[in-house]
Amino acid sequence: MQLRIRDAPEIVILCGVSDSQVTDDRLAAVAAELGRLGRRLDDLGGELLSLRGTPPDPAPDGGSGAGSGSSAPAAVSEPAASAAVPAPAAVPAPAGVPAPASQQSAGPRPPVPGAKPWPGNRPPAAPPAVPAAGWQQFPPAGLGAPWNRQQAPYAAPRPPAAPKQSWTASLSGARLLAWTGGAVTLLGVVMLLVLAASRGWFSPGARLIAGAALGVVLIGLAAWLHRKETARTGAAALAGTGVAALYLVVGSATAQYEYLPPIVGLLLAVLVAAGGLGLADVWRLQALAIGAVVGGAVLAPFVTQGWVPLLGGLVVVLEIAAGIVALRRSWPWLLVVAAGWAVLYTALAAGVARSSALWGAGASAIATLVVGVAFALYALVKRDMTPAHGVLASAALPTLVLAGRLGGWGGAALAAGAAVLMLGVALVPSFSRPIRVVSLAVGAVALLVATSLPFSGEVAIAVIVGEAIGFTVAAAMLRSRITLMFAAGFAILGVLGAVSRPLPPTVLALFPMPPFIRGGLPQQGALVTGLLVAVLLVGLAVAMLIAFERTGLLGSRDGRTALWVITGLIGLYGLTGVAVATAVLISPDRNGFVAGHAVVTVSWTVLALFLLARGIRNTPLRIAGLVLVAAAVAKLILFDLVSLDGLARVGAFLGAGLVLLAAGVRYARLVAEAEQADNPASTGPPPGQPAPAGVAAQGQASYGPPSPPAQRQSPAQGRPTPPAQPTAQPQAQPPAQGQPTPPAQAQPPARGEQPQDQGDRDTWGPPQNPGPHT
Repeated sequence: MQLRIRDAPEIVILCGVSDSQVTDDRLAAVAAELGRLGRRLDDLGGELLSLRGTPPDPAPDGGSGAGSGSSAPAAVSEPAASAAVPAPAAVPAPAGVPAPASQQSAGPRPPVPGAKPWPGNRPPAAPPAVPAAGWQQFPPAGLGAPWNRQQAPYAAPRPPAAPKQSWTASLSGARLLAWTGGAVTLLGVVMLLVLAASRGWFSPGARLIAGAALGVVLIGLAAWLHRKETARTGAAALAGTGVAALYLVVGSATAQYEYLPPIVGLLLAVLVAAGGLGLADVWRLQALAIGAVVGGAVLAPFVTQGWVPLLGGLVVVLEIAAGIVALRRSWPWLLVVAAGWAVLYTALAAGVARSSALWGAGASAIATLVVGVAFALYALVKRDMTPAHGVLASAALPTLVLAGRLGGWGGAALAAGAAVLMLGVALVPSFSRPIRVVSLAVGAVALLVATSLPFSGEVAIAVIVGEAIGFTVAAAMLRSRITLMFAAGFAILGVLGAVSRPLPPTVLALFPMPPFIRGGLPQQGALVTGLLVAVLLVGLAVAMLIAFERTGLLGSRDGRTALWVITGLIGLYGLTGVAVATAVLISPDRNGFVAGHAVVTVSWTVLALFLLARGIRNTPLRIAGLVLVAAAVAKLILFDLVSLDGLARVGAFLGAGLVLLAAGVRYARLVAEAEQADNPASTGPPPGQPAPAGVAAQGQASYGPPSPPAQRQSPAQGRPTPPAQPTAQPQAQPPAQGQPTPPAQAQPPARGEQPQDQGDRDTWGPPQNPGPHT
């Protein structure tokens, strides 16, 4: 046995003992040597721990630090001496080379990956605060840094979410009592003011001062109670009551007693509202903010004694203050409540205000529109507050009410401004679909109001049909079915108006056409308006067909026939009006009337031919063409034969008959060509064209060898496979008696001629195993 102990803690034991040489003495020597080694290792551990400045962990009961079941180690005899020896300076080792033993003695060695801990030892309770200065840490190969940090086996569990409290639970118990008490107190303040005014107990100034003092005292008491956690519910109710009392005092001093000019009253209202909402913002109580807004808004009309323009200004200021807090704290219902009161009061003020106060009402209505749209867009885009869609939808209501009250071009300009704003919001592509739909709906209504105010009668109907065309074109360009829905609404209004007033069916069917001709005299204005509406109806029908096609409605089976029928009826009605109105404008008598109807009959027939030609492969177009042919024939028999006379009747019948005859011949040829193009294998070449070389005529068998196949792509090698070489052709034997004579074999092309394409055989030739020819 050879035993060698180096300076470092690394110990190498070389044992060269064979089984035959082991004796009891040697075993005893080995045991003694191992005991000395253990004691030496304990001494080295004590020295290292003394260098690190931390005492060694005590050995567990019943064991020692050296091993389990061994005797207690000997006392450390040289701690001071070892501690006095300075650690050698650390020299970094080259990359990839482990540090020498002399540089590793200043600290504990890192654990070997995969090594099992020594039995009886346990890791220290906490890692050392300061690592040894001389130890150079080199991670084992393949572990990376930091290699001496232990990762947590799993993430820390999240705390359970706080249970959500429903709004019904928030209204129960102490909160309900507190807010009820606040509302009753506020009503008591109002009754006190009214009673004092009626009995003459106090002067108006004294009553206002008493109300203001009460509001301030209530707010101060609320601030004092809010410092205690258990009294915050009552503090919120007191604060809301105090804010509402101050707001009513400002309104009374401005509108009822005229102590304050309107501008000063507005400024004080801003201060009171900002103070109450700021208090709610600091305390993070949405209920306090809503209570302050509702209390002031409900009682303000009673104090101002009517729907005066100042009332609209006050609620707009209240909406601004509440909107700032609502957007800051993401309180959607505070924004909805404040905007709702502003819209209601400004709309009522615009509807019932005196003529001298319309300008003030207009300013409040415009402010409500701008503020509501701005707050709603910010809440929807930045805060994702879904209830703000209602704010966006109702913001333009006061403006439209005031526009209807003004009327004429002034009201039209006001409504047009609202329409431009809302349609501009609808055209922003970055906004979400609900925002654009709501804005488009409001903008469409505002545009309808703007165009209906300055015009009346037939001109207003023409304008509505024009708006329907504009919305339809926009729907086709944007491929938007939502826009097409609003276009359909305008189209319904326009068509119903056109049928009722400028272009009724009786005008087109009966002479003397009362709106167009009165007392034998043509009415040029009515004729021009009727012609304009008829042209717009034709344009609307064309635009609707294009929009239906681009939005995919004509491609769907559901409702496709209904769309064709409705659009066709609108177009036919407009086309009839164009023909009759133009003819009467040229000749304002019966001759113009009958000539116009003759043109209508011929135009229906031409349109039917066009639809049939376009509908060879399109079933709806073909059906529409056939229906129109039937309508033209029915008009010839039921109307033209009775109402027309002379050359007009003859011209209508001749024109319609010739067109129908030409349509029949041309349509038959088009159908035959379409069938040949759709099924070329079952038909021969077109009439007058010889069959390709090598192809037998229809109904005859071919006895010649098949043509060599065309080159095909080899799937394995990716290059064309050469066609198989034809074998020697046998001499054709004459047929037996009674058998048909086979046709002559196709001769090869002459010099300079191009051979027939092999595709011709697939196009015109018979199948390989032809059956009976049909």
